[in-house]
Amino acid sequence: MMFTPKAFKEDSFETIQAFIKEKPLVTVIAQTGNGLEACHIPMYWQDDGSEFGCLYGHIAKVNALSNSANLAAPWLIIFQDAGHYISPNWYPSKAVTHKEVPTWNYRSVHIMGNVSLLTAPETLIEILSKQTANFEASQPNPWSLYDAPVEYIQAMCRAIVGIRVDITDVQAQFKLSQNKTVENRVGVIAGLKGLGTFEADKMVMLVEKVNED
Repeated sequence: MMFTPKAFKEDSFETIQAFIKEKPLVTVIAQTGNGLEACHIPMYWQDDGSEFGCLYGHIAKVNALSNSANLAAPWLIIFQDAGHYISPNWYPSKAVTHKEVPTWNYRSVHIMGNVSLLTAPETLIEILSKQTANFEASQPNPWSLYDAPVEYIQAMCRAIVGIRVDITDVQAQFKLSQNKTVENRVGVIAGLKGLGTFEADKMVMLVEKVNED
């Protein structure tokens, strides 16, 4: 599924679950009769008592993936953050040996699973309600599915198909400068802090955690 150097492999399912919740927009990839098909949708994880649990989301009924003929093979679901570019100039060792090159730090989770398409109105309402509650939780006045007219929501549901992914395999790679010396990681942290951007500050926290561990 994913080439993962040992230094970057993430095995903690608790950590993976937290990342899935933090970065819910996924890339869905499926094998169809016309080749590979992909789309981007938000999904959420749910504990169903199995080893890895399952994922839920929905797609438009006009999406090519809504064809039941596409369910013969497992689908690939990718959760990923934007990560950050890492300059070799940030490594103190570069000034000594010049044996460093640019790279990119990032976190990525690949999930394989068997897919069921869901069309029952009550199931679609449940999926939409849970997703809405998750995303609206931080709002000062959270929007509810029931704020909209019932007839309108029913019409919207007729235009979508729910997706359940029964997870069969999980692979995660968190590339956060673990393969570098403490000195070089400190250099990466300093370089990122110098940029002063939100994305750089986020990566600082992740690399700092590696140093603490």
